[in-house]
Amino acid sequence: MTNKYREYGNIESSFKFFKISKFSKDSKILDIGCNLGSLINLIYEDGYKRVYGLDIRSEAINKGKQLYPQLASNLKDYNGNVIPHKANSFDVVLMFDVIEHIPNLERFLEQEVYRVLKKDGIFMFQTPNKYSNIVWEMISSRSLTKWRKYHPSLQTPRSLRNLLESKGFKEIRIGKGQVLTEYNKEKVRRKVPIIGIPILFLLSKMPLYLSSNIWGKARK
Repeated sequence: MTNKYREYGNIESSFKFFKISKFSKDSKILDIGCNLGSLINLIYEDGYKRVYGLDIRSEAINKGKQLYPQLASNLKDYNGNVIPHKANSFDVVLMFDVIEHIPNLERFLEQEVYRVLKKDGIFMFQTPNKYSNIVWEMISSRSLTKWRKYHPSLQTPRSLRNLLESKGFKEIRIGKGQVLTEYNKEKVRRKVPIIGIPILFLLSKMPLYLSSNIWGKARK
């Protein structure tokens, strides 16, 4: 698969995180920023048949429909502003490696994510930690400011918790994920081959507020 049609996030870790909650197989699930749809395909193969994916890149969605024809009717491109589903539609909404890319995050969480979730629905997410990601992006891009263009909404554990609370979410749980994964090792080998693995090791020992990524979930 060429770089144009590859998955960018850690699909395996996202799937493992999803599995922890042991949702009912009847759950209706939306993955925002699904790219090719590989995550919801894993969820589909695990017995969840009501799975849907959205992405702003129509070329990725079209490629996903070819890769996963059983999900073709459930993969859609959209404008990134308005989720094309009715209010109170989903039991679970997923956003992995997406929060950091949304310029008007406050509006999106309140008017879109919260809107499409059913009462007591669950929002699950993963996003880079602002404290560590800025440093990493400056090292890997060799630029002090380039990260601002593609990560305009980086969060800290505290800022994300406060934001979710302000938009009406409750039972917010935020924690660390596994750092020394094969996905992360391969990522740092490509970007910073000499110092990458030592950086990962240090990050794995950091407390939550300095962790590499923020994993969590919240209830509507």
